[in-house]
Amino acid sequence: MSHTIEGMNSPLHSVRLRIADRDRCVLLIVGTRPECIKMAPVIRELAAQQVDTIVVNSGQHPSAVNRTLLEFGLGCDVQLGALPEFSQFEDACDHLEVELFAVVRRFSPEVVLVQGDTLTAYAGARAAYRAGSVLGHVEAGLRTDDPAEPFPEEWFRREIARYAALHFAPCRSAVVNLRAEGIDGDAIHHVGNTGIDSLLWMLRELGRATVAPSRNALVLVTLHRRENYDENAEAVCDALIELAATSADLRMLFPVHPNPGVAEPARRRLRSLAACELVEPMSYRDFIRHARQASLIVSDSGGIQEEAPHLGTPLLVPRCNTERPEALDTGFVRLIGGMHGAIAPAALQLLATPRRRALPIDDAAPFGAGDAAGKIVGVLAKVLRARIYT
Repeated sequence: MSHTIEGMNSPLHSVRLRIADRDRCVLLIVGTRPECIKMAPVIRELAAQQVDTIVVNSGQHPSAVNRTLLEFGLGCDVQLGALPEFSQFEDACDHLEVELFAVVRRFSPEVVLVQGDTLTAYAGARAAYRAGSVLGHVEAGLRTDDPAEPFPEEWFRREIARYAALHFAPCRSAVVNLRAEGIDGDAIHHVGNTGIDSLLWMLRELGRATVAPSRNALVLVTLHRRENYDENAEAVCDALIELAATSADLRMLFPVHPNPGVAEPARRRLRSLAACELVEPMSYRDFIRHARQASLIVSDSGGIQEEAPHLGTPLLVPRCNTERPEALDTGFVRLIGGMHGAIAPAALQLLATPRRRALPIDDAAPFGAGDAAGKIVGVLAKVLRARIYT
């Protein structure tokens, strides 16, 4: 096997790393940057409650995982080798499941946590189920109106629900979806989204520093979903070129995802566009700092749909559907399907609309009050106590 056990120097890790005593532990699996952002509050809360915890880097995006966790003062205990490239999607799933199954079997955790709708989450869910651990799914129950779109995310999250015993739902619609699929109500826990926990923490961190106002209107752009590779990435580039021609005061910032389906058209079409700055993927801190300064965000990210209303920044989503209808209900988030020729007019309309006040992060917020991690760990504590005495 390719994994190693590493003790980190962070105070959080010094509390929880007791490798020789793993009888009642929680094992968390992360493989991408968004998973880290949304699992970090749970790791912190487990540490605060002195729950023995193992954090596994699946190797899907190993460097991004380590960098992102480090922003939160965290690290990994188990580091799998980088996921090899496979010509068949199913082969990547099978390989990762085998690797993760070996880790779960080695430590025999009482509970395994996976997050979201990634390859890592799906393979981790299958591995945990096979190994006989209780599986908890963080951000469970998100659904679009099409079982095949977006692929593979929608397929992953529906499949993970088959293996999970604990479904941590981020919003009311997710609870409704899980109940409609026949999930036992006692297994569903409406906790809010841990991404809001991280956003609240980062906004407090940024609040300590002076934020210089942007001189020009800023459009922040991100693309990473499979549905926006190639032709649809070209359509977004067309829109940015069209926007740049409308105003000399408009500037655009585009952290370019490394996948060639996004990176190739973006660099080919936009590198000579003076109004558009192409940069490497940002740290979480830098992204939130720019996002709250921006006049508009154009992004296919699910997490940004949750964050934008609390930043007060309008968001244009180049997708035909969303698994977060509550985001649309806030009025900050707008879908723009059938993208060719439609993005630039929609962007100009949003840029001309007076900016609204950001939604507060409170009990009325659609994705929770920033206390989801505490609720999740509260449920886990009950599960661990129950299993100790059975």
